[in-house]
Amino acid sequence: MMILSPAELSSSEAERLRAFERQGHDALAKSYHAFFAAVTALATDPLFDDVHLHRGTRLLDVASGPGALTAEAANRGARSVGVDLSPRMIELAQRLYPTIEYREADVEHLPFPDHTFDAVVCAFGLGHFPRPELAVAECVRTLSPGGRIAFSWWGDPSRQRIQGIFRDAIAEIGVSAPLDVPQGHNVFRYSNSGEFLQLLDGAGLTEVKVTEHAATYFVPDTETLWRGGLGSLVLTGAVIRKQDQATQGLIRTAFERCASVYKSADGLNLPIAFKIGSGQRPT
Repeated sequence: MMILSPAELSSSEAERLRAFERQGHDALAKSYHAFFAAVTALATDPLFDDVHLHRGTRLLDVASGPGALTAEAANRGARSVGVDLSPRMIELAQRLYPTIEYREADVEHLPFPDHTFDAVVCAFGLGHFPRPELAVAECVRTLSPGGRIAFSWWGDPSRQRIQGIFRDAIAEIGVSAPLDVPQGHNVFRYSNSGEFLQLLDGAGLTEVKVTEHAATYFVPDTETLWRGGLGSLVLTGAVIRKQDQATQGLIRTAFERCASVYKSADGLNLPIAFKIGSGQRPT
């Protein structure tokens, strides 16, 4: 299912994916915050380390979601701003962290002058961007000379088992993505370190590197994982929700079997793998 290609999307395909992502994250903002924000927080410290965050750093958090990373940067003394495509995510972030600045914005058209920031970070937004080369170039535009940028993205689903369990279950049943779910965009393109390095090199960055990170995330039971995943994973969740009840039941049965591998006496211990790609704008 979901055969994917790294080829650049047309303008109309890019806009279709952008609208799908905006609507999907609007619909899931609260449930994403309740379940998945804690998973994405695993990348916070490595992202900050790679951009050399310190007191006074002017930092832009792209695809800021519910806003926790932006707020944590401010807690550490940075002058941080968050932007997100989803207005509901921005509303939620502003409510959760009322003293932090958040703006609704598309990553290809950031509302800031050239050289505004010392650092740009993006936690797990990269694979959602319709045209990642344009997105990275626009982020670099806002960086001061010598500024640093860092993106996190997931490892292969075989090693990132929250998404992986769902995708394995879908593949086992053999369902296809419905026609109204955008196709032709490779969500896991940057799970490949070579592709990730090529993206950053192509943006004209120096000191480019991609580092591997692994962790284990605890979920108390499969029901929590099922509900949390469907309430957080926009594309994968849409594929499941748009099936009929009988097919959803088959996917759930396969999901339970795939998840059982990670059961312990207390719950599920799920392997999480992600990468961080980083670089510096030339001085």
